[in-house]
Amino acid sequence: MKKNIPNELLFLQNNLIVTTAVEKKLRKQAQNEIPKTSSEEIGDWFHRWGTLFFWASGYFVARSVSNAFFPLDEWTPLFWYVLLAWCFGLPWGNMIIIDKILAKPRKIREKKISSIVIKLAQERKKRIEESIKFYSSPEWFNIRTQVIKNKGKICAECGTNIIDDYNITVDHIKPRSKYPELSLSLDNLQVLCRSCNSRKGARDLY
Repeated sequence: MKKNIPNELLFLQNNLIVTTAVEKKLRKQAQNEIPKTSSEEIGDWFHRWGTLFFWASGYFVARSVSNAFFPLDEWTPLFWYVLLAWCFGLPWGNMIIIDKILAKPRKIREKKISSIVIKLAQERKKRIEESIKFYSSPEWFNIRTQVIKNKGKICAECGTNIIDDYNITVDHIKPRSKYPELSLSLDNLQVLCRSCNSRKGARDLY
């Protein structure tokens, strides 16, 4: 059974608060802007696949070393020493060395990513504040009323006749974040029930 991860609040800076879900999306965006170095990519590859390589080749390496010294004895102590060292000692030791070598570039990259996350969160905050201001304006109230009057209380998405006024929303067909010039254009507005509007989502906030 999948556990629900609590969507807690994170304080990035003074008066800059996001949820853990939003921070995760912003961090992913920041990580795409700061690609890993080739050495980091190699280090990550080794962490994922290096151990499997040592495990897959362990028997053959141990057999070869053992046969070089004891060609007539198939299961010598040397075989087991080499096998354990190859399958466990070398991968563990290499991971430690790789992590130490990559510690500084990883720290530098993480610092850059954190800086971009804060910048993105600040931009998102400004968009939210501007959005609240817009949807509280008398211009929006008047044109919203006009759209509902002209197009009726019927959802343009699912065709449901909306009875409860609480479930009536007026949606921008082309997102307001990308087409601000169409914010108050009647041709760019449609009536949606709250459920359909929620599914369409406010992806522009991220």
